Amino acid sequence: MEDPTPAQGELETSSTPAEGSLTANTKYSSAAVESSCNNDDPDPLAGGCDSCRNGIDLPPELLIIIFQAFLPIVNQTSLWQTEICKCYMKNLSLLRLVSRTWRDLLNDTPTFWTILSSTVPRIVNQTSITRSGEAPVIVHFGRSPTMILGGQGGSDEYPDGFTELVGSIRDRWKVVYVQELAARVVWEYLNSPASMIETVHLHVRYSSRPVTLDLLGGEIHNIRYLNLHSVKIPWSRSEFRGLKHLGLLNADERGLTMDVILDMLANNPDLESLKISWTAFPVSTAPFSHPIYLPHLRTLELTGLPGPRLFPLLHLIEAPHCQIIKVEAKYGPGSDEWLDKSLGFFESLLRELHKQCGGSILTVCHSYVDWRTRVIPWWGEPGFEVQIWSNSFVSLLRWVERVVDEAALEDLLMKVYISGENRFLDPEFAPVLRRLRSVAEVYAGSDPENGRETVRFLGNPDHNPIPILLSLRLLRVAYEDISAEEVLQMLRTRFAAHCNHGGPRKLPDLEVVAELAVDAQPVPIKSLPFAVITQIRSITGVKFRFNRHKEGWNRIGTCAIVWEDEEGVPKWV
Repeated sequence: MEDPTPAQGELETSSTPAEGSLTANTKYSSAAVESSCNNDDPDPLAGGCDSCRNGIDLPPELLIIIFQAFLPIVNQTSLWQTEICKCYMKNLSLLRLVSRTWRDLLNDTPTFWTILSSTVPRIVNQTSITRSGEAPVIVHFGRSPTMILGGQGGSDEYPDGFTELVGSIRDRWKVVYVQELAARVVWEYLNSPASMIETVHLHVRYSSRPVTLDLLGGEIHNIRYLNLHSVKIPWSRSEFRGLKHLGLLNADERGLTMDVILDMLANNPDLESLKISWTAFPVSTAPFSHPIYLPHLRTLELTGLPGPRLFPLLHLIEAPHCQIIKVEAKYGPGSDEWLDKSLGFFESLLRELHKQCGGSILTVCHSYVDWRTRVIPWWGEPGFEVQIWSNSFVSLLRWVERVVDEAALEDLLMKVYISGENRFLDPEFAPVLRRLRSVAEVYAGSDPENGRETVRFLGNPDHNPIPILLSLRLLRVAYEDISAEEVLQMLRTRFAAHCNHGGPRKLPDLEVVAELAVDAQPVPIKSLPFAVITQIRSITGVKFRFNRHKEGWNRIGTCAIVWEDEEGVPKWV
């Protein structure tokens, strides 16, 4: 009997993304897959046309390399694990249909049959176990329908007896990916020793209480990739060696402390990826004596951590070849003190990545700093995203001044948002802002005084001969908060001071945008003197425009309203 084609086998696909740009969410017909996997009929038509042989005469070794390139990668770092496993088995079946030669070569190569997943029919997994021989296997516990519908643990919820099937070859497990750790039988497998396991990825749904495991009975010396999501292990007795990936998400308690994390990093110099997110652990009382050198670290993700937990890690880690950085420092007691301390190697690494990635964008608000490269590092490209939260606007500005502004980085777009209460009431605010040389855009709003004080600030009222914020290119202020006369005076003073002083470089052109609030009504609103606006626009290098952010009323560049007699409505002109 001929192996069914994908259409005959009723393979249903959707366009859910999967690694390798291959179609995912494949649903198999058990009868079709059984026919495809078990068909070893000597008939030349079985499994494809024998007359075409390879299509071209290629040695088996080269064909195997081609097949490996065609199949999606299923390993410890794959995304969309459920869909990738399905795609892998689908494409493997398609390759077997090309010719009898291809089918026989695939059947006789154990490494193509090392993926076992609860998301494919039992017959597929049985065939894979048989054809994989004694090769190590990847075991994927996906989400079963009962789990998706809210089933709780305590029994084997995986279909077709998957847990018992893969449990019979537990001595061959190399990679264990548990997408939903709910079945009690899975806990039992993971609580006892298994010397071949190198990769462990355990995930528990957010709605469940964290699961506590005695991981592999404490015999974890062979683990190279460890990823725990809402799973707790007895860290006090964990002695990991040779880790290449460490990922902790909401994996707190049971002895996990700052000292344990630092010791683990120091004892695993071959670490290539470190990801810690939303994980609580006590801060160390005794400082670590020396830096932690990680020469192979390429990916560093520390997110959702309060500053007192995050900054000590950044201060100690030295990773000269790190290319992907995601850091989020949440506010916590003592965070502002760390902002004034040098993080040494980490800060220089950010500056180097800025140059390597062709520039970056830095945004400073009253409560956080967001600094990221123009190239987003989400897809493995080099880059960084750093977000630091604080209750002190001044502390954030000082950090920006020390880490970024003093380095005079090229291709840096720095934005400052002056919002909330009147920031100029803080006597330290204006002096720090005045010293920043790289600010290209300023947004002033919320409190009416922010707009007015910003305009006066830029007008340099203390008669300093050098204009403030020499790199400023855009000023956005609330329309209701400004005085056209003060804007004109600020611009005249700013540009005249530069001309008289000579200046080290030409001031860039400046665009001033008067923003009207989104919820403001068309009438009545404050009017700006047309004559003053004309004088503003006559200044060389200055552009002034009015902007209203509301659908149907967005008239960029207009500054006046007239009454339309025929329609009886106000009109922007």
